[in-house]
Amino acid sequence: MQAPVMRSLNGIELLNLIGEHGPVSRASLAKLSRLSKPTVSSQVEALIAQGWVIEVGQGESGVRGGKKPQLVQFNADAGRLFGAEIDPSNIRVAAADLEGKILARAEIPLGGNCSAESTVAILIEALRDMIGREGGDGAQRVVSVAAPGRVDVRRGVVLEAGNLFNWTLVPIRAHLEKALGIPVFVDNNVKMATLGEIHFGVAKGHKDVVLVRLDTGIGSGVMIRGKLLHGSHWAAGEIAHMILDLNRSLEDWHVRGYLESMVGADRILSRAEEITNGATGSALEFLRTGGRSHSHLERLHTEIVLHLGIAIANLVCSYDPALVVLQGDLLAAVVDEVRSVVNKAIPWGANIVVSEIAGEAVLLGTVVSARAHAYERIALLFNEEKMIPREREPVMPASG
Repeated sequence: MQAPVMRSLNGIELLNLIGEHGPVSRASLAKLSRLSKPTVSSQVEALIAQGWVIEVGQGESGVRGGKKPQLVQFNADAGRLFGAEIDPSNIRVAAADLEGKILARAEIPLGGNCSAESTVAILIEALRDMIGREGGDGAQRVVSVAAPGRVDVRRGVVLEAGNLFNWTLVPIRAHLEKALGIPVFVDNNVKMATLGEIHFGVAKGHKDVVLVRLDTGIGSGVMIRGKLLHGSHWAAGEIAHMILDLNRSLEDWHVRGYLESMVGADRILSRAEEITNGATGSALEFLRTGGRSHSHLERLHTEIVLHLGIAIANLVCSYDPALVVLQGDLLAAVVDEVRSVVNKAIPWGANIVVSEIAGEAVLLGTVVSARAHAYERIALLFNEEKMIPREREPVMPASG
């Protein structure tokens, strides 16, 4: 590796270490990074000059006394992160500093209109208002959006989002970047929820995680060795299309998928109401009672649990995660039964837990995503300053 590139990588490495350990002295950074003191000093000065790092006073002298060290820390106010979540009812937006600390939130109802044109217009206005109020003084600004459906992350396009949205080829990134004038990144909402869970929830500290999220739709996110999987068709985790009944495998399940047609909240309620002549209050109420009031309801309840359990068992067989996280009230209502099905099907067992941040996970995930891309942009700016063009995967910051 050429020396100039190594110097640039040192700068980004030091920035991550400062973010993780700051306030910290240059001498401590040299020990943590195993770089020479002159290299550390040079790179820290460059980071200070570009505004990514600030000096925050003096630390304590060493055991032998001497001059007190000057401490530095990451400048969280060098920019702002903006996250946005699109769900069938609302647009949720948040602003955070560069360390991921949320500074403000807002929620705007969609008013029952989930068309792409209307939703994107509301999203733009919500973000424009948030940026206007919480834009900060720093130059670094990034937007990350959690969108429904199968998302081409490279282009920021929703390829298809069936069910409630019925979107096809919606270029969210292009619309937002034209309107806002700052970089925008778009990913699937369940994948964003997975990031939120890994950085703020029960999966924190794990690198091999499968998340399953159920409401009207069902989807999963898969993190292996710390990397979020997307797949060659941006369809990794699209378990709505799993087929668990071979007798029905030749039917046309393209629109919604077999599994989602069996376990989506609306389908559960519809099937329960057929049995009770409309007397079932909600899918959640039905799952919580276990269908004990009627033998046909009991069979339906067992069928739903088996579908969920076998789908999750298939994911466990495919990815062998350290942890399976279930998000949503519907899954929480049947977690014990689902866990029993999975552990009967899998000889080595599976660690299955319920999310504690389910309602917040997606928006928190957008902040994590925005922070990772902000770090990547900082790295690129640092390299441009040294006239070194590079292409890299976004650097995922340490869990906050």
